[in-house]
This record gives sequence, structure tokens and C-alpha cells, in this order.
Amino acid sequence: MLHNPKSLRPQRDPVVDRLLAEIRGLDEASVQRSMLPAGCYTEPAFFEFEQKEVFARTWICVGRVEELPEPGDVMPAEVAGEPMIIARADDGQIRALSAVCQHRGQIIPCEKAKGRRNFRCPLHFWTYDLQGRLVGAPRMGDAAAMRSLREAVALPQARVEIWHGFIFVNLDPEAPPVAEGFAKLEPFWDGYRDAGLVPVPPSMGSTPLPWNWKTHVENFTDAYHPEYVHRGTHDFAPSTHPDGDVVFTPMRQGDNAIVRSVPMIRPDGGMMLDGWGEPAMFPAIETLAPEQRKRLTFALMPPSMTLVFAPGAVAYTLIRPVAALGTLAANDRVTGGGWLLPQSTLDLPDFAERAATVLKGASKIWAQDLPVNLSMQAGKNSRFLPDGIYGPLEVTLQQFNFWLFRAYTRAG
Repeated sequence: MLHNPKSLRPQRDPVVDRLLAEIRGLDEASVQRSMLPAGCYTEPAFFEFEQKEVFARTWICVGRVEELPEPGDVMPAEVAGEPMIIARADDGQIRALSAVCQHRGQIIPCEKAKGRRNFRCPLHFWTYDLQGRLVGAPRMGDAAAMRSLREAVALPQARVEIWHGFIFVNLDPEAPPVAEGFAKLEPFWDGYRDAGLVPVPPSMGSTPLPWNWKTHVENFTDAYHPEYVHRGTHDFAPSTHPDGDVVFTPMRQGDNAIVRSVPMIRPDGGMMLDGWGEPAMFPAIETLAPEQRKRLTFALMPPSMTLVFAPGAVAYTLIRPVAALGTLAANDRVTGGGWLLPQSTLDLPDFAERAATVLKGASKIWAQDLPVNLSMQAGKNSRFLPDGIYGPLEVTLQQFNFWLFRAYTRAG
């Protein structure tokens, strides 16, 4: 296992100490009444603090088990800034191996592949098997020396847990199980468990979006803005409706999910050419209860994942924060894919056309979000930035502040 990150804590940057002092001066009630200090969104030093002290203790989603169906299947990942190799070994287990060679620290290259038997460092050809064990190190001594070296050297491993087919990695060996933090989501999986869902994975974007990861996910979880920003593309799923408004789930200690559900004007709506509406390109899932076919449920699992439970699909986004003003994303708005669908939907003769239409509709929603995210990020640099005022449709933003407050103060 990797060392506990607490043992690797460097001397902290004064900018981080100043921001943490501001945050520690708040309490759980006041942190839910106003925004966090702007430097939490802009300072490179604070982003490095998040990488080392928050993300390294958080469950990070790196993909789906279906992407590694057989022994020898591998893919690269990055977890809290650490380069990792995700591999299904000969014993059938999925492991998260450090990609740092234990000779002198060279990064071992890895691309998504099938049928791999080992990994080789390009610097001196030290070679490791799919369980991370050293199997070769040329010119390092006789047979006895090699036996001793193989017994002593292996690629460090991080914790891996599977949740509803998603692969989660955590660098903290003492972190609670992933399912504990996501327990509030279990009721929303009812009906989907029996649908035989098959993933259409997204690919991670290659160009960082020029805003902080918190700006990105706040847009996702904000129930107040769709009525105004997404006119024409989100009208079918309003936050206020005569038959029932948006519903927020309570936020408790230990929760790592922030959830809201919104009504739809009519059942079985979904993504179509102009955003949310009908006819939905992905047919409704027959195993869902009638109530599930009337609402959309949005789940934020910071910092690496979002879910949308819809009548025809579960849509998911993978998020990778890479800089204070750099966020990579993988979903149907940015790169394509990111769906869990019944096999019957995938088997439709015009599925490719339907998927393309979903992408067009999603791109229209994304085109409306882009200027908003850029402007929200730019506002963090203003001397006139307010403390913020939250209204009744912004409960999830208050809950996200609560999650951040707990993560920052626990680490600080």
C-alpha cells in the first residue's frame, strides 16, 4: 500500500495557511451561508494543498470494471496528481499500482491496452508484473542478488474498491469504505440494478477547461440557474413545478455525495436534439418505478464524479482537477459517452444516430454553461466579490461548502 499521506506532509505555503485560517474561523452554520474565500478557487498553492491533503484522502473514480474485463487489461489513471496504472492481474483482481519505478523514480509509461503481462521502465528496463512485483532488473547482480531485490521491491499500491461497477481508488489506507460515503445514493439505484446496464465510457478531455474544479461542479449541482441559463434546453425539467419542486437530500457527517432530484413536465423525458425533452433518444428503462420516470436525479461526488439518473440512462461524468485554473472532464457534453444503458437500447438499429443526437443536445446545454463558468471564475479575482447570498434553490451549493469545510479542516 502507499504510505499514509499524513506522513508525507511538506511545509505549508503561507498562502494556504492564511486561507485555512479564514476557513477555520468559520463554523458549520456560517460556512453554509456564504461562499468560501476566493483564493480557494484561484491560488496554485491552495490547489496543491487540495491535491496532497484532500484528494489523496478521497475516493477517486478512474473508470468502469467493464473497461478491464480480462487479466492483462490495463489503463492509465491519475489520482491526486499521482500517475497510476489500473490493471486486472492474473488472479482476476483489479489493482491500482503506482507508475513510479522503484529504482530511481522514472514514470513507467502506460496506455490503455489488452493482454499485457508486465510493465517496463524505459530508463533501465526494470520490469514489474501485473501485481506490481519486480520480475527483472538487468545488471543488478547475480541470481542471489536478484532474489533479494525481487523480495524487497514492488510498485506501491493504492486501495481499490468497486461501487456499482465503478472503480474507485484512494491513496489513504485509513479512509472509510467507499460505500459508506455514498450510502444516500443506494435508493436511487432501485430499478436500475435489474436493467442489465452496459457502459458507454467517455474519454477524458485532453485540453483543460480554464476554471477551478469547484466552479465546474458548482454549476452542475446548482438548481437555481437552469431556469435562466438553460432556457430552451432544460425547460422540460424545471426546479419548480406545480406537481412537486426540486427535492434536496439531507447532508450528514460522512456523506460524500450531494444529491437533488427535479421533476419533469411529463414522464420519460430525456436528452434529445434541443437538450432535455421528448421524444427522448434513449427509451425509458422498463424496470424503473413510475415515480422514477417523472424525475431526474443529480448526484455530485466530489471531486471526481457526477451522476444523472434519468428515465432512459444513467449518465456519468469523470472529472480530473489538474491545476488551480485547469479541469479535465469526460462526458457527453465535452468528449462523448458516459452512459449506462440497457442492452436493448444499444441494440437499436439506429443507436449511433440516437447517440449523435444526444451529443448535439448536450452540446447546446454545454454552450450555455461555458460563458457562465468563465464569468464565475473571473469574478473570483474581483475586489468587489461578495460573500455570497444563498437562496432556497441553492441548498446543494451550501452542502458542497459543508463538504469542503469538513475536508479542509480535517486536513488542516
